[in-house]
Amino acid sequence: MLQLHVWGPGFGLPSIDPQCLAAIAYLSQLVSKNEWELVASSDLTLSPTRELPALRDGSIWIGGFQNILHHLQRKSGGLWDLDHDCNDRDEADIFAYTSFIEAHGQPLIDLSLYVSSENYYASTRPAYSHLLRWPLTWLLPPKRRAAAKARTDHLNLSSLDLDTWNGEEANEAQFAAGTEIPKLARLTQQRVSSLVKQPQHATRFRLNFLAEAFLEPLAQLLQGQRYLLHGDQMRSLDCLALGYLSLALFPEVPQSWLSQSMKSSYQPLCHYVETLAQDCFGDFLPTKDRPGSKGMTGRTLPWKDPRTDNIEVSIRIRSSLESLPYVGALYHPAPLQQSTTTSQDHLSRVPVLPTMFVGLAASVTALASYVLYTGEIPPLLHHLNWPWLGRQRSPRLVDLGEAGAMLGAVRFRP
Repeated sequence: MLQLHVWGPGFGLPSIDPQCLAAIAYLSQLVSKNEWELVASSDLTLSPTRELPALRDGSIWIGGFQNILHHLQRKSGGLWDLDHDCNDRDEADIFAYTSFIEAHGQPLIDLSLYVSSENYYASTRPAYSHLLRWPLTWLLPPKRRAAAKARTDHLNLSSLDLDTWNGEEANEAQFAAGTEIPKLARLTQQRVSSLVKQPQHATRFRLNFLAEAFLEPLAQLLQGQRYLLHGDQMRSLDCLALGYLSLALFPEVPQSWLSQSMKSSYQPLCHYVETLAQDCFGDFLPTKDRPGSKGMTGRTLPWKDPRTDNIEVSIRIRSSLESLPYVGALYHPAPLQQSTTTSQDHLSRVPVLPTMFVGLAASVTALASYVLYTGEIPPLLHHLNWPWLGRQRSPRLVDLGEAGAMLGAVRFRP
């Protein structure tokens, strides 16, 4: 039995990630429902490449969409291969357009769902709240957003991120109410007016240009056909295009410039995405329920409940430790380079704390207890030169980054 592990559903789609959507579409077209299971684990540690989707085939784990495709093709002897009858020219086209979609589609998804402050706080972060359990709801979304910002930094569209306008002042006010308040909501009326008049509108032309540069070649390739290549048969390229175009078209976000660009200028492409999504994802509809629970509407997909055992507890501990200064740098494991691993290798990657971290865990627990009760760093640590402060002062929860956000949300007040 094959198990496909993905980021969970969001925006009315079976996954919040384009590569996971592509893998779901691929398996749904080739593998019968009684031969595979879809697990919304949202757990990167299961993948040997530290990325989702991840496929489990008995004792073997495969990470990444392209690696999964190659494994299925080899395993089935070509039976599970959407590109089995392609000639050399078709294969070259598939390779070229695959590279194009990944290179140009990912930045657009990043800008729309993560870099844009309005869209992130209003839509993307709440979507993650339905997928993850505490404290991962505090840890993973900011990391995903930071990665998206890094991937799009070369586009010089940071004005979409209104968080950058408040700088240090916003950082100091972040824990004023004992929880994280979106910085956009804390801007003064005058500040909001000046922002609305300048960055968001000033960058709209560039955003439309980027969207057109991505959508126009795909629209020309489609040319009224049912599928992108030759029109009469679905290929792996269609699965990948569906993953990215679905997250461009379907999410309901405050700043919907990407979906508006598709709807206003590329109606045939919109129809292609809607038809293909129905074929691959069935009647999947927006829902707050977890996959496998009562109320799940994606009946055409073979959902299975994600595991909830001691491994998940270990993952939470590991993610929390990775977010701490110094500790995270020491504890964070390097991603594995191989695309497959045995079950024994997987067990060795389950975060079991070595002896040297037992004492550290006890110290962190004691420190967390003090912080939860007082909301301050112990006085004995005030003399340390905390490198992330930038100046000498008494360290506070705000200086601990995401771990501080987690503790600040639950700290007790005497």
